[in-house]
Amino acid sequence: MGVIEIIKKQEREAGMSAGMSAGMSAGLAAGIEKGRLEERAKLKAEKQKAEREKAMAIALEFKKMGLPIADIAKATGLSIAEIEKL
Repeated sequence: MGVIEIIKKQEREAGMSAGMSAGMSAGLAAGIEKGRLEERAKLKAEKQKAEREKAMAIALEFKKMGLPIADIAKATGLSIAEIEKL
């Protein structure tokens, strides 16, 4: 193997190493961003669930107080059917 072949081999290995490093960095960044998006979606879903549970509790109290179901639905954002099930 001549000097030129050795230099070509070294350059090819250096290029492969740099490419792999860049690819791993890009993959890591994409994975981190995906994780962030999933966490945001999870938090949003949990918040919506908590808000719904709060609305259901308020609706139940209003219903116990004897308020009209239509008014409870308007105040809580729940449907009349949901309130009637309480």
